[in-house]
Amino acid sequence: MIKKKPVRAKGQDVRTVPTYTIPEAASFLAINTRTMFSWYEGNEPILKASGHVGSVHLLSYRDLEEAYRVFLLRERYNFSLQFVRGSMVNARRFFRSQHPLQRADAVRECLRDLVYSQRPRSGKPRTTTSVGRNPGQQVFDEVVKLYGERIEADKFIFPWRYAATDHKSRPVSINPNIMSGRLVVAGTRIPVTTIIGMKRAGLRPEAIAHEFSLEVETIEKAIAHFGVRQKAA
Repeated sequence: MIKKKPVRAKGQDVRTVPTYTIPEAASFLAINTRTMFSWYEGNEPILKASGHVGSVHLLSYRDLEEAYRVFLLRERYNFSLQFVRGSMVNARRFFRSQHPLQRADAVRECLRDLVYSQRPRSGKPRTTTSVGRNPGQQVFDEVVKLYGERIEADKFIFPWRYAATDHKSRPVSINPNIMSGRLVVAGTRIPVTTIIGMKRAGLRPEAIAHEFSLEVETIEKAIAHFGVRQKAA
């Protein structure tokens, strides 16, 4: 356990404060911890942590957004790890951004490729560039408008273990302004760790749902996201 994490500076956006360790982030996002570590290690890591305490990586809420989008690229869109890694290297080089996936409107999936859109600036028009299959090649905006898909964009992170096959369920959420950015049951301030603690203490989902006036399915999905298996009746 880290005793002293970075403190939010005056006027600093709470979303940029490095406050999550990788194991914490992995548990919230339902990503294998070793996999999560591997994304931040090596000479050309897929992702870059916003903070450190000694050799320990610390992630901000914005970092969690990036990590979850990498999860979706791998699980929902079936991009290889090598492809995602190369795309992120290209995006950083082309647009001088250490965190290209923090802008969900910038990186999109388009016709089995990843493209990066740079906003108009100093009188220059918007440019959309391939960062995956044809690095540096310009892509017509009309094509992106027709076929491009945002990786994920919302005021909350709605991580879901089964997002690859279930795109609609949003049983849990993370928001830096709710319960200090902990994982909660979506639409509530109930930490998922509280639900898990009650489940491990022997309470059935029906009893937990009654305790919090929630649907049983909501409780079951929160438990499933955290990877706690249901015991046979």
